Amino acid sequence: MHAYLLIQRIPNPNYTSPSHTQTLALQTHNKPPHTYIQNLGSSPPTAKISFLRHFFTRAPSPATMSATKTKVQSIIDENPVAVFSKSYCPYCRAAKQLLSESGAKFYAIELDQVDDGSAIQSTLGDLTGQTTVPNIFIAKKHIGGNSDLQAQKGNLKNLLKDAGAV
Repeated sequence: MHAYLLIQRIPNPNYTSPSHTQTLALQTHNKPPHTYIQNLGSSPPTAKISFLRHFFTRAPSPATMSATKTKVQSIIDENPVAVFSKSYCPYCRAAKQLLSESGAKFYAIELDQVDDGSAIQSTLGDLTGQTTVPNIFIAKKHIGGNSDLQAQKGNLKNLLKDAGAV
């Protein structure tokens, strides 16, 4: 059985104003009325959000995905160190800070600030199996995320030197 929320104009017995105007009160009914505001039934909120997400996001076309894959690969190939990042991400900031402190020259692209950021992140997921940021490459080799980079601290100078980033 579903519960429905119905708004009716009824006198409110708890209202003691001298005015004679009626006030709005809410009543719930167990059987569906002819007019209702919201079905409070069994649909989980995530189903509604997923449904709405369909209208606000678009799956990239195969041509767009191909162009994005080419763009991602060229960023990886043309830079000794490439960091796919988001500007608000604390893990991305930590990774970029470690690279800066190591004296590395690196290319960082902020996926939340470019039009094709979500397509790039999706392509990186297909390429590496990692769908999170930061997504770090040194000498065209996938390192992983911030924790993977931090784990390489002892060997990082050598990796960066071999890549030509320092």
